[in-house]
Amino acid sequence: MNIPERTIANVLDRCLGVSRDEDVVILTDALTDASVVASLRMGIELRGARCVTAVLETFARPGSEPPRSVAGLLSSCDAAIELTSTFIGSSRARQDATAKGVRYLAMPAIEPDTFRIGGPLDVDFDALRDVTETVAARWEKASTFRMTTRAGTDLTGSVAGRKGRALHGIARTSGAYMAPPDIEAGTAPVEGSTNGIAVIDADFLFMGRGPIREPVALHFKDGHLVAVEGGERHRLLDMIDLCQDELMSNLAEISVGLNPNGRVCGVAMETESTLGSAHLALGNSIAYGGTVAAVAHLDCVMRDATLELDGTPVLVEGKLAE
Repeated sequence: MNIPERTIANVLDRCLGVSRDEDVVILTDALTDASVVASLRMGIELRGARCVTAVLETFARPGSEPPRSVAGLLSSCDAAIELTSTFIGSSRARQDATAKGVRYLAMPAIEPDTFRIGGPLDVDFDALRDVTETVAARWEKASTFRMTTRAGTDLTGSVAGRKGRALHGIARTSGAYMAPPDIEAGTAPVEGSTNGIAVIDADFLFMGRGPIREPVALHFKDGHLVAVEGGERHRLLDMIDLCQDELMSNLAEISVGLNPNGRVCGVAMETESTLGSAHLALGNSIAYGGTVAAVAHLDCVMRDATLELDGTPVLVEGKLAE
């Protein structure tokens, strides 16, 4: 399909702010869609910027580290777009690059359809920024959370002292990191504090292609995953086995999606962005305000969530509370 110029412009102008004489790096691998790369590259060059495409190996594990040569390339550019088939935005290489002022968009596994008119990249990111930052501020002010869904999720824990994290898609300032089409707000729960059950009925991101057909129940005790039951549990368990890291049981993140044009589909970044969805992550929490440096960050998405912070509703069955 032809990728609309309008959504390419939204990414390059509204989200990344590409300008003349800048150096922009695009990270790809063998599974990256060539038409997406070509459309973004053309847009970058039409704006008078220089574009370098780096082809990485195809990583099996989200959060993997790119080679030193790529890390060096990232640290020396003005801006970067991650289009690899697996998420590497939580890597140390990315964190080092943004610490040096590089503007970074994590858009792994994006497909041409993600750029469709009326889709998750065809939104007013500036307008949605206010909503996202408001929800993030509520996370930051809260001491406790409760997440429930009609599918059976019921998780409670502490977020006392944790900073709210707003991913609103706009990375126009020095050192900014965003992940359009993902628009979300959340935080890393206090380590060891979360108990209950999460019923994953949308998708396991970057662990095979979804959506999920049979829900999977994740049981947590004192902030750690202690049991996995039902459905497509092998998708998560196989990835945890691949990681070979006991820290992967850590509950690393709780967030809610806020993109009104998102939908639960086979594209990871669109699925977790969807307004009314919620996701938790296992493993590494460093980039999310936590303290656990596991080897990977595994996102698990739920539909139509209800979120209460200090007992006050923020989201009710997938809709923002009044």
